[in-house]
Amino acid sequence: MRPSNTVYCFIAAFSLLLSGCATTAQNSSSELPHENQHMTASTIYSSGKEAMNIGDNPAAIRHFNALITQFPTDKFALQGRLELAYAYHKTGQSSSTIATTERFINEHPQHKNSDYAYYLRGLSAYESAIRKLDAGATVIPFEVQMALTFLNELNNHYPDGKYSEDTRQRISALNERVAQRLVFSAKQQLDLGNPASAALLAKQVVDDYSTTSALQQAAIITNQAYQILGLNSSPPHNHAAAKMEPALVPTPVPSPVITATPGPKNLMASSKTIRDTHWLMSQGPQLFTIQVLGTENEALLRQQIKNGGLTNKVAYYKKNRGDIAWFSLVYGSYTSREAALTASQSLPASLSKNKPWIRKIGDIQASLSE
Repeated sequence: MRPSNTVYCFIAAFSLLLSGCATTAQNSSSELPHENQHMTASTIYSSGKEAMNIGDNPAAIRHFNALITQFPTDKFALQGRLELAYAYHKTGQSSSTIATTERFINEHPQHKNSDYAYYLRGLSAYESAIRKLDAGATVIPFEVQMALTFLNELNNHYPDGKYSEDTRQRISALNERVAQRLVFSAKQQLDLGNPASAALLAKQVVDDYSTTSALQQAAIITNQAYQILGLNSSPPHNHAAAKMEPALVPTPVPSPVITATPGPKNLMASSKTIRDTHWLMSQGPQLFTIQVLGTENEALLRQQIKNGGLTNKVAYYKKNRGDIAWFSLVYGSYTSREAALTASQSLPASLSKNKPWIRKIGDIQASLSE
């Protein structure tokens, strides 16, 4: 899903509102007992950490707010802002968490822990979005787009950071939840006799969430709605194939750029079978690949690979996320990060829309061995 400018403006306005609320909260909650008013910055910081260690997050919030108010320029106050954000997060105060991390990011963009601020902001928005979805919201809540925006910003700033893998999995999981919700709503509209509304909802999944497990259901609903409306339609599997590999459709005139400047060499040899984890573990760890998507549905992923004619170009691997098996698709094998990056710029639209990223095969192998 690509957020519109309206969404970005709304998020910005929302963040400013939160910042104002957080400032008010800090001023009102910094009234510690009298004996704490004469403590040093390091002592107040230590008191806040001790409160967090025993699980007394409300007390930690009061200590860190007092630290920031009394010693705004002290080095302990700077770290205290991150501790405060985490304490807000632990108590489920998403608005205050986002406001505090947003202020830290804006004021200290080059700080060594700014990646943590980005991550905590995205995590808080993600959990808020999940709560709204679990509550049965009738429309996709704005928290979903805000979470996707924050999580994508983290990956854009720190594509190979320590939070990148977790962040990408959360992006995929959130897209999966939204796609499933749209399919559910489309089914309801179809049952209520509103095929036009059903077709619009299902087509949104086909257009914007083609890498999720909801694609096949959405294509079927689209087909059914078009038949009811008397419109031309194609079999559901054709929708999947078209979304996976639009480049398979021949064009009358070959692109002169592609003809004159061949892309970087993909080292993947021809294969009659779909490559999986075993293939990936057998590759040279110094090579690079392009990770393009993730899903919980292995069967649908394999079907999309076949329908898209991608057998010679991709591989996928399995990694457990708790009790859930997660399957990630990678495209190509290249001798350098630069070659993989160049290749990623000419990926089919269906594979590039989820912001693919470059990964060293050795890093994937290491994660699979954990």
